[in-house]
Amino acid sequence: MTFPSDPTGELLELMQGEGIDLSQPYMLDFYVLFADEEQGRKAAERVQKEYPGSGLYLNYNEAAKEWELRLVTEMVPEHGPICEIEKTLTALCKKYKGKSDGWGMLEPEDDDVDDGLE
Repeated sequence: MTFPSDPTGELLELMQGEGIDLSQPYMLDFYVLFADEEQGRKAAERVQKEYPGSGLYLNYNEAAKEWELRLVTEMVPEHGPICEIEKTLTALCKKYKGKSDGWGMLEPEDDDVDDGLE
């Protein structure tokens, strides 16, 4: 499978190269950064209305020195839908001075790996 030449396409290509089955749904995380906790909370309220079945977390990111809003949603990692969520988050959070910080996922656990633990 080939992907567009953009950050989302590059990440999908990397995931595919790591052997991740991109036809299966996974929990994907989408990030938006805010300088101010109050702006992050207001944005979170707005995002929750748009994505009512998704997980939503606001935490202070020590490394970035900013508040990080994380939207967690289960979906098949496809370029178009991922870009659409990023576009929607950018639009929803612009009013609150949020800036998109990309997306990602935890690497799926391989239940078939023998780790020596019983």
